[in-house]
Amino acid sequence: MSDEKKQRELVQAVKYLRLTIPRMSNLEIPITPENYTVWYEYTSGANLALNKAIDDLLNSGMEFTSEVNRELYDTHITSLPSGKLVGAQGETEQIVRNLLTEIKGMYDGTQSFSSTLKSSQEELMKNPDISSVSRLVGDLIEETDKVKKANAAMEQKLITMKGEVDVLKGDMEALNVAALTDQLTGISNRRAFNEAIERLLESYKNSGQLFSMLIIDIDHFKQFNDTHGHSVGDMVLTFVAKMLKKGVKGTDFVARYGGEEFVVLLPMTDYEGAKVVAQLLCDKVSQTKLTMNEKEKKSLGNVTISVGVALMSSKDDLASIVERADRGLYAAKEQGRNRVVGEEDLPSE
Repeated sequence: MSDEKKQRELVQAVKYLRLTIPRMSNLEIPITPENYTVWYEYTSGANLALNKAIDDLLNSGMEFTSEVNRELYDTHITSLPSGKLVGAQGETEQIVRNLLTEIKGMYDGTQSFSSTLKSSQEELMKNPDISSVSRLVGDLIEETDKVKKANAAMEQKLITMKGEVDVLKGDMEALNVAALTDQLTGISNRRAFNEAIERLLESYKNSGQLFSMLIIDIDHFKQFNDTHGHSVGDMVLTFVAKMLKKGVKGTDFVARYGGEEFVVLLPMTDYEGAKVVAQLLCDKVSQTKLTMNEKEKKSLGNVTISVGVALMSSKDDLASIVERADRGLYAAKEQGRNRVVGEEDLPSE
Protein backbone atom coordinates (compact mmCIF):
# COMPACT_ATOMS: atom_id res chain seq x y z
CA MET A 1 0.00 0.00 0.00
CA SER A 2 1.42 3.42 -0.98
CA ASP A 3 2.24 6.09 1.63
CA GLU A 4 -0.34 8.39 0.07
CA LYS A 5 -3.09 5.77 0.37
CA LYS A 6 -2.10 5.02 3.96
CA GLN A 7 -2.33 8.70 4.82
CA ARG A 8 -5.77 9.01 3.17
CA GLU A 9 -7.05 6.02 5.12
CA LEU A 10 -5.65 7.43 8.35
CA VAL A 11 -7.35 10.79 7.80
CA GLN A 12 -10.65 9.02 7.03
CA ALA A 13 -10.35 6.85 10.13
CA VAL A 14 -9.77 9.87 12.36
CA LYS A 15 -12.80 11.57 10.79
CA TYR A 16 -15.00 8.57 11.65
CA LEU A 17 -13.66 8.47 15.20
CA ARG A 18 -14.35 12.17 15.79
CA LEU A 19 -17.93 11.77 14.56
CA THR A 20 -18.49 8.69 16.69
CA ILE A 21 -17.55 10.31 20.00
CA PRO A 22 -20.21 13.06 20.19
CA ARG A 23 -22.87 10.69 18.82
CA MET A 24 -22.30 8.24 21.67
CA SER A 25 -22.15 11.07 24.19
CA ASN A 26 -25.48 12.52 23.04
CA LEU A 27 -27.15 9.11 23.40
CA GLU A 28 -25.49 8.53 26.82
CA ILE A 29 -23.97 5.25 25.66
CA PRO A 30 -21.13 4.06 27.94
CA ILE A 31 -17.70 3.91 26.33
CA THR A 32 -16.74 0.26 26.25
CA PRO A 33 -14.70 -1.45 23.53
CA GLU A 34 -17.81 -3.29 22.32
CA ASN A 35 -20.05 -0.21 22.21
CA TYR A 36 -17.36 1.86 20.55
CA THR A 37 -16.89 -0.77 17.88
CA VAL A 38 -20.63 -0.77 17.15
CA TRP A 39 -20.85 3.00 16.78
CA TYR A 40 -17.62 3.36 14.81
CA GLU A 41 -18.98 0.82 12.34
CA TYR A 42 -22.27 2.72 12.19
CA THR A 43 -20.46 6.01 11.50
CA SER A 44 -18.32 4.48 8.77
CA GLY A 45 -21.44 3.09 7.06
CA ALA A 46 -19.60 -0.10 6.17
CA ASN A 47 -22.08 -2.43 7.85
CA LEU A 48 -25.44 -1.96 6.13
CA ALA A 49 -27.37 -4.35 8.39
CA LEU A 50 -26.03 -2.62 11.50
CA ASN A 51 -26.89 0.82 10.12
CA LYS A 52 -30.45 -0.24 9.39
CA ALA A 53 -30.88 -1.73 12.85
CA ILE A 54 -29.59 1.42 14.58
CA ASP A 55 -31.60 3.74 12.32
CA ASP A 56 -34.76 1.80 13.18
CA LEU A 57 -33.98 2.14 16.90
CA LEU A 58 -33.30 5.86 16.56
CA ASN A 59 -36.51 6.44 14.63
CA SER A 60 -38.54 4.56 17.23
CA GLY A 61 -37.03 6.55 20.10
CA MET A 62 -35.72 3.36 21.71
CA GLU A 63 -33.30 3.86 24.61
CA PHE A 64 -29.89 2.30 24.09
CA THR A 65 -29.78 0.20 27.24
CA SER A 66 -26.95 -2.21 28.02
CA GLU A 67 -29.12 -5.05 26.69
CA VAL A 68 -29.77 -3.24 23.39
CA ASN A 69 -26.07 -2.40 23.01
CA ARG A 70 -25.06 -5.99 23.70
CA GLU A 71 -27.55 -7.32 21.13
CA LEU A 72 -26.24 -4.93 18.48
CA TYR A 73 -22.70 -6.11 19.13
CA ASP A 74 -23.55 -9.81 19.21
CA THR A 75 -25.70 -9.62 16.07
CA HIS A 76 -23.70 -7.30 13.84
CA ILE A 77 -20.09 -7.23 15.05
CA THR A 78 -19.14 -10.74 16.16
CA SER A 79 -20.00 -11.96 12.66
CA LEU A 80 -17.41 -9.66 11.05
CA PRO A 81 -14.25 -11.22 9.57
CA SER A 82 -11.80 -11.81 12.40
CA GLY A 83 -9.00 -9.94 10.66
CA LYS A 84 -10.92 -6.71 10.25
CA LEU A 85 -9.79 -3.77 12.35
CA VAL A 86 -12.74 -1.83 13.69
CA GLY A 87 -13.30 0.78 16.37
CA ALA A 88 -10.90 3.10 18.11
CA GLN A 89 -8.56 0.32 19.18
CA GLY A 90 -8.03 -0.88 15.63
CA GLU A 91 -7.48 2.58 14.21
CA THR A 92 -5.07 3.55 16.96
CA GLU A 93 -3.25 0.30 16.34
CA GLN A 94 -3.00 1.25 12.67
CA ILE A 95 -1.54 4.65 13.56
CA VAL A 96 1.09 2.99 15.74
CA ARG A 97 1.84 0.48 13.01
CA ASN A 98 2.42 3.29 10.51
CA LEU A 99 4.64 5.03 13.02
CA LEU A 100 6.76 1.94 13.56
CA THR A 101 7.10 1.51 9.80
CA GLU A 102 8.43 5.04 9.50
CA ILE A 103 10.83 4.52 12.41
CA LYS A 104 12.11 1.33 10.78
CA GLY A 105 12.63 3.27 7.57
CA MET A 106 14.63 5.85 9.44
CA TYR A 107 16.65 3.11 11.13
CA ASP A 108 17.34 1.42 7.79
CA GLY A 109 18.53 4.77 6.42
CA THR A 110 20.98 5.30 9.27
CA GLN A 111 22.16 1.70 8.91
CA SER A 112 22.93 2.42 5.26
CA PHE A 113 24.83 5.53 6.28
CA SER A 114 26.85 3.59 8.87
CA SER A 115 27.63 0.94 6.28
CA THR A 116 28.88 3.60 3.87
CA LEU A 117 31.11 5.12 6.57
CA LYS A 118 32.62 1.73 7.31
CA SER A 119 33.22 1.00 3.63
CA SER A 120 34.80 4.42 3.19
CA GLN A 121 37.18 3.83 6.08
CA GLU A 122 38.23 0.46 4.66
CA GLU A 123 38.70 1.92 1.17
CA LEU A 124 40.87 4.76 2.45
CA MET A 125 43.08 2.31 4.31
CA LYS A 126 43.57 0.31 1.10
CA ASN A 127 43.92 3.18 -1.41
CA PRO A 128 44.87 6.42 0.36
CA ASP A 129 45.28 8.41 -2.90
CA ILE A 130 43.55 11.67 -3.77
CA SER A 131 41.15 10.13 -6.30
CA SER A 132 39.94 7.58 -3.75
CA VAL A 133 39.41 10.29 -1.19
CA SER A 134 37.54 12.44 -3.68
CA ARG A 135 35.26 9.58 -4.73
CA LEU A 136 34.56 8.51 -1.16
CA VAL A 137 33.81 12.06 -0.05
CA GLY A 138 31.26 12.26 -2.85
CA ASP A 139 29.67 9.02 -1.68
CA LEU A 140 29.50 10.29 1.88
CA ILE A 141 27.93 13.57 0.81
CA GLU A 142 25.29 11.64 -1.14
CA GLU A 143 24.53 9.36 1.83
CA THR A 144 24.41 12.35 4.19
CA ASP A 145 21.86 14.05 1.96
CA LYS A 146 19.75 10.88 1.93
CA VAL A 147 19.76 10.68 5.72
CA LYS A 148 18.93 14.38 6.07
CA LYS A 149 16.00 14.07 3.67
CA ALA A 150 14.77 10.89 5.31
CA ASN A 151 14.96 12.47 8.76
CA ALA A 152 13.14 15.61 7.62
CA ALA A 153 10.33 13.55 6.09
CA MET A 154 10.25 11.36 9.19
CA GLU A 155 10.00 14.39 11.46
CA GLN A 156 7.03 15.76 9.52
CA LYS A 157 5.26 12.41 9.59
CA LEU A 158 5.91 12.10 13.32
CA ILE A 159 4.40 15.55 13.88
CA THR A 160 1.31 14.61 11.83
CA MET A 161 0.87 11.27 13.56
CA LYS A 162 1.42 12.77 17.01
CA GLY A 163 -1.26 15.33 16.26
CA GLU A 164 -3.74 12.64 15.23
CA VAL A 165 -2.94 10.51 18.28
CA ASP A 166 -3.30 13.54 20.59
CA VAL A 167 -6.70 14.32 19.06
CA LEU A 168 -7.89 10.75 19.58
CA LYS A 169 -6.52 10.64 23.10
CA GLY A 170 -8.17 13.93 24.03
CA ASP A 171 -11.50 12.91 22.55
CA MET A 172 -11.47 9.53 24.25
CA GLU A 173 -10.57 11.08 27.62
CA ALA A 174 -13.32 13.68 27.25
CA LEU A 175 -15.87 10.99 26.43
CA ASN A 176 -14.74 8.89 29.38
CA VAL A 177 -15.23 11.84 31.72
CA ALA A 178 -18.60 12.73 30.19
CA ALA A 179 -19.83 9.16 30.45
CA LEU A 180 -19.15 9.09 34.19
CA THR A 181 -20.31 12.61 35.11
CA ASP A 182 -23.77 13.88 36.02
CA GLN A 183 -24.29 16.78 33.64
CA LEU A 184 -26.44 18.85 36.02
CA THR A 185 -24.41 18.69 39.24
CA GLY A 186 -20.95 17.99 37.83
CA ILE A 187 -20.29 15.11 40.23
CA SER A 188 -20.07 11.41 39.38
CA ASN A 189 -23.19 9.69 38.04
CA ARG A 190 -24.88 6.33 38.65
CA ARG A 191 -22.63 4.59 36.13
CA ALA A 192 -19.52 5.86 37.90
CA PHE A 193 -20.97 4.70 41.23
CA ASN A 194 -21.54 1.19 39.84
CA GLU A 195 -17.91 1.03 38.71
CA ALA A 196 -16.61 2.40 42.01
CA ILE A 197 -18.56 0.03 44.24
CA GLU A 198 -17.63 -2.95 42.06
CA ARG A 199 -13.97 -2.08 42.67
CA LEU A 200 -14.60 -1.85 46.41
CA LEU A 201 -16.49 -5.15 46.42
CA GLU A 202 -13.59 -6.80 44.59
CA SER A 203 -11.08 -5.29 47.03
CA TYR A 204 -13.12 -6.55 49.97
CA LYS A 205 -13.29 -10.01 48.43
CA ASN A 206 -9.53 -10.13 47.76
CA SER A 207 -8.10 -8.40 50.83
CA GLY A 208 -10.95 -7.87 53.29
CA GLN A 209 -10.77 -4.07 52.97
CA LEU A 210 -13.91 -2.67 54.60
CA PHE A 211 -16.00 0.18 53.28
CA SER A 212 -19.22 1.91 54.24
CA MET A 213 -21.97 3.43 52.17
CA LEU A 214 -24.32 6.37 52.70
CA ILE A 215 -27.54 6.88 50.76
CA ILE A 216 -28.78 10.47 50.95
CA ASP A 217 -32.08 12.07 49.98
CA ILE A 218 -33.01 15.78 49.90
CA ASP A 219 -35.90 16.41 52.28
CA HIS A 220 -39.13 17.84 50.81
CA PHE A 221 -37.47 18.21 47.41
CA LYS A 222 -40.81 18.11 45.59
CA GLN A 223 -41.84 21.31 47.39
CA PHE A 224 -38.93 23.20 45.87
CA ASN A 225 -40.02 22.18 42.40
CA ASP A 226 -43.73 22.82 43.02
CA THR A 227 -43.19 26.20 44.72
CA HIS A 228 -40.30 27.68 42.75
CA GLY A 229 -40.07 25.65 39.54
CA HIS A 230 -37.63 23.10 38.20
CA SER A 231 -34.81 25.59 37.71
CA VAL A 232 -34.73 26.18 41.48
CA GLY A 233 -34.96 22.43 42.01
CA ASP A 234 -31.90 22.04 39.82
CA MET A 235 -30.12 24.69 41.90
CA VAL A 236 -30.93 22.78 45.09
CA LEU A 237 -29.54 19.57 43.59
CA THR A 238 -26.35 21.34 42.55
CA PHE A 239 -26.03 22.96 46.00
CA VAL A 240 -26.35 19.64 47.85
CA ALA A 241 -23.89 17.96 45.46
CA LYS A 242 -21.38 20.74 46.16
CA MET A 243 -21.82 20.45 49.94
CA LEU A 244 -21.37 16.68 49.84
CA LYS A 245 -18.29 16.91 47.68
CA LYS A 246 -16.75 19.48 50.01
CA GLY A 247 -17.63 17.39 53.05
CA VAL A 248 -15.63 14.28 52.13
CA LYS A 249 -11.91 13.69 51.84
CA GLY A 250 -9.27 11.57 50.14
CA THR A 251 -10.62 8.51 48.37
CA ASP A 252 -14.22 9.07 49.54
CA PHE A 253 -16.58 8.98 46.56
CA VAL A 254 -19.75 11.04 45.95
CA ALA A 255 -22.24 10.44 43.15
CA ARG A 256 -25.75 11.39 42.17
CA TYR A 257 -27.71 8.16 42.50
CA GLY A 258 -30.86 9.32 40.74
CA GLY A 259 -33.47 12.08 41.12
CA GLU A 260 -32.80 13.81 44.45
CA GLU A 261 -30.78 10.90 45.85
CA PHE A 262 -27.01 10.80 46.30
CA VAL A 263 -24.60 8.11 47.43
CA VAL A 264 -21.29 8.32 49.27
CA LEU A 265 -18.74 5.48 49.40
CA LEU A 266 -16.25 5.56 52.28
CA PRO A 267 -13.31 3.19 51.72
CA MET A 268 -11.48 1.93 54.84
CA THR A 269 -14.20 3.43 57.05
CA ASP A 270 -15.99 1.39 59.73
CA TYR A 271 -19.62 1.75 60.77
CA GLU A 272 -19.09 4.30 63.56
CA GLY A 273 -16.78 6.36 61.37
CA ALA A 274 -19.36 6.34 58.58
CA LYS A 275 -22.05 7.58 60.96
CA VAL A 276 -19.79 10.45 62.01
CA VAL A 277 -19.23 11.43 58.37
CA ALA A 278 -22.95 11.16 57.66
CA GLN A 279 -23.82 13.45 60.56
CA LEU A 280 -21.19 15.97 59.51
CA LEU A 281 -22.68 16.05 55.99
CA CYS A 282 -26.18 16.38 57.39
CA ASP A 283 -25.10 19.33 59.56
CA LYS A 284 -23.08 20.95 56.79
CA VAL A 285 -26.08 21.04 54.44
CA SER A 286 -28.65 22.16 57.01
CA GLN A 287 -26.47 24.96 58.39
CA THR A 288 -25.91 26.63 55.01
CA LYS A 289 -28.62 28.99 53.77
CA LEU A 290 -29.39 28.86 50.06
CA THR A 291 -30.29 32.03 48.15
CA MET A 292 -32.25 32.02 44.91
CA ASN A 293 -29.93 34.42 43.05
CA GLU A 294 -27.02 36.70 43.76
CA LYS A 295 -28.81 40.00 42.93
CA GLU A 296 -32.04 39.64 44.89
CA LYS A 297 -30.50 37.46 47.61
CA LYS A 298 -33.89 35.78 48.02
CA SER A 299 -33.45 33.03 50.59
CA LEU A 300 -34.80 29.55 50.09
CA GLY A 301 -34.10 28.79 53.73
CA ASN A 302 -32.22 25.77 54.92
CA VAL A 303 -32.11 22.67 52.79
CA THR A 304 -31.89 19.43 54.77
CA ILE A 305 -31.02 15.84 53.95
CA SER A 306 -31.75 12.42 55.41
CA VAL A 307 -29.05 9.74 55.42
CA GLY A 308 -28.97 5.94 55.68
CA VAL A 309 -25.72 4.15 56.62
CA ALA A 310 -24.55 0.58 55.94
CA LEU A 311 -21.24 -1.27 56.40
CA MET A 312 -19.98 -3.92 54.02
CA SER A 313 -20.25 -7.47 55.39
CA SER A 314 -19.11 -10.88 54.20
CA LYS A 315 -22.68 -11.75 53.14
CA ASP A 316 -23.10 -8.64 51.01
CA ASP A 317 -23.34 -8.05 47.32
CA LEU A 318 -24.21 -4.79 45.61
CA ALA A 319 -27.96 -5.23 46.06
CA SER A 320 -27.85 -6.14 49.75
CA ILE A 321 -25.66 -3.30 50.97
CA VAL A 322 -27.70 -0.80 48.96
CA GLU A 323 -30.90 -2.29 50.42
CA ARG A 324 -29.69 -1.85 54.02
CA ALA A 325 -28.54 1.73 53.47
CA ASP A 326 -31.86 2.43 51.76
CA ARG A 327 -33.78 1.07 54.76
CA GLY A 328 -31.82 3.41 56.99
CA LEU A 329 -32.70 6.33 54.72
CA TYR A 330 -36.42 5.58 54.84
CA ALA A 331 -36.25 5.23 58.62
CA ALA A 332 -34.62 8.67 58.80
CA LYS A 333 -37.49 10.06 56.73
CA GLU A 334 -40.08 8.45 58.97
CA GLN A 335 -38.39 9.76 62.11
CA GLY A 336 -38.69 13.38 61.02
CA ARG A 337 -35.96 13.93 58.39
CA ASN A 338 -32.72 15.91 58.71
CA ARG A 339 -31.11 13.00 60.51
CA VAL A 340 -28.91 9.92 60.14
CA VAL A 341 -30.07 6.34 60.69
CA GLY A 342 -27.61 3.45 60.45
CA GLU A 343 -28.34 -0.20 59.84
CA GLU A 344 -27.75 -1.03 63.52
CA ASP A 345 -30.48 1.43 64.48
CA LEU A 346 -33.04 -0.51 62.45
CA PRO A 347 -35.42 -2.96 64.07
CA SER A 348 -34.54 -6.62 63.54
CA GLU A 349 -36.40 -8.29 60.69
